[in-house]
Amino acid sequence: MLDPGWTVGSEQRGYRPYLVASIEAMNRAPAELALVMPLTTTPWSNRLHVRIDPERSGLPRVSYAMPERVRSISTRRFGPRVGRVPPDTVDKATQHVGVLLGLGRTKF
Repeated sequence: MLDPGWTVGSEQRGYRPYLVASIEAMNRAPAELALVMPLTTTPWSNRLHVRIDPERSGLPRVSYAMPERVRSISTRRFGPRVGRVPPDTVDKATQHVGVLLGLGRTKF
């Protein structure tokens, strides 16, 4: 059992952009849920993080998707869109989630 209410430890908190990783069919389903991963502008030395360049995304700064922090959220939490991440970058981030879940490749 767990209570996913308040953040604890090193869980991401605060208002920030997220990369939507789930497929459109899930995002528009009656459950109103999406799988997302937070973005950070801090260049941590984490090989899982996926760089997102502003020139290709429309984001104001270089950002990094954090696949180790993927979570399911209500689509009612969505605010205005601030950018659009290229499909190849989304694919790379979701592949890293797959590595963490033991799906397919175990190294990247």
